[in-house]
Amino acid sequence: MKLPPPIQSSIKKIKTDNVNGAVELTRQAAATLTRLTNLSTPTAAHLIEYIELAAKALINAQPTMAPLFNLANRVLLAVDPAANDDQIKQIVRQSCRDFVNQIEQSGQRIAGAAAALIEEDMVIMTHSASATVGQAFLAAQRAGQQFEIICTESRPVNEGVKLARRLGRQGFSVKLITDAAAFGLMSEVDMIFVGADSVSPHGLVNKSGTLGLALAAHRFNVDFYGLCGSEKFLPESYALPTEPLKDPGEILAEPADNVTVLNYYFDHTPLDYVSGLITERGVLSPAGLGQIFEDLTIHPALAVV
Repeated sequence: MKLPPPIQSSIKKIKTDNVNGAVELTRQAAATLTRLTNLSTPTAAHLIEYIELAAKALINAQPTMAPLFNLANRVLLAVDPAANDDQIKQIVRQSCRDFVNQIEQSGQRIAGAAAALIEEDMVIMTHSASATVGQAFLAAQRAGQQFEIICTESRPVNEGVKLARRLGRQGFSVKLITDAAAFGLMSEVDMIFVGADSVSPHGLVNKSGTLGLALAAHRFNVDFYGLCGSEKFLPESYALPTEPLKDPGEILAEPADNVTVLNYYFDHTPLDYVSGLITERGVLSPAGLGQIFEDLTIHPALAVV
């Protein structure tokens, strides 16, 4: 069984997207799963098979993005194999709506919790272009705090440059630096905010360069926070697929003899180097996440994707 071409096209669009963050791609994934409910299938079992195929394909499209996994997982766990075709379609639609609403609402709560940590005249560094981090800055601004933001360019796509421009238009005092310059400025930084594509007992997954910042922050006693909702938590038993290498042309425009370009977008930061995770439940200590991870359940169809 193959997915219909329009569904395949939607999944391919998500797979090739190297600009949007996990929240926007999860919205697109939810829309894709919802589109499956427009299919006419001979039996409910066929519909469930389509849903499982699409769920696995969406996870593999962006394997480091936990919200895609958790969306697919929640939909499959909600589907009752004994339900009829119409009931299953309603379950899928409702599960997708609820998941997207959860992400949007949790983003506001996370922003509020993060903003509460920002004090007058602080210098805060961020890496990549987390939408949730941007929300936190706006929440602190609305609360009347004056502070400076340092954005790394975040190579190779330079989404940090776009973030810096946007923050500047919003009235923030922003400094834009090269990725390598971050370490030399660490003594001037009060706090670091980063987003996360996933968090598990194995670590925090975010844009390449995050691990280096976390290590430097640890050395300079700078608080390092990951901002993420619980939709980005993964159980220990779920093994993230190996990230495929990205376009070498993003780093080296012209091929060079005997030079291999390793263009990875993500790295893993051990939770030992994370001061706290700012979630919709408040600021959580990495040491206190054990029970949360243990309570996560994986649908059998996704045990191996």
